[in-house]
Amino acid sequence: MSWYEKGLRFTCTQCGKCCKGPEPGFVWVTRDEIAAIAKRLDLTEDEFGRRYVRRIGASFSLVERANHDCIFWDDAKGCTVYEDRPSQCRTFPFWPEFLIDRDAWKKIEWCPGKDKGRHYKAAEIDRLAAGDGATGAKPDA
Repeated sequence: MSWYEKGLRFTCTQCGKCCKGPEPGFVWVTRDEIAAIAKRLDLTEDEFGRRYVRRIGASFSLVERANHDCIFWDDAKGCTVYEDRPSQCRTFPFWPEFLIDRDAWKKIEWCPGKDKGRHYKAAEIDRLAAGDGATGAKPDA
């Protein structure tokens, strides 16, 4: 049994702490996610790709601002593509690196939604952690 066999609580508060610098990073996106966000922004997929996507090997990542904030984070509005945000964003904080053990989970104390709100059962957490949006795995291009 996993250490979180009774489940975990999490509700996104849209605080932006996981969307903002100070370190550079990657927000992996699939072609389907690119299409959904492009549609939301009323752009063609090509326009969206030129403006917001960088190729990393065979995978795609959203570009980030110079201060390492997500390109879609707005301090006044929050995530401007929240309903169509990438799987990596949807599955936070249920990423494999945070589910190794209780100590790994504690490392994200900076997240105000952790251990609060919605209760996720262990099976749902496992499904989210196994998804292609987890930070450790690059989605197929």
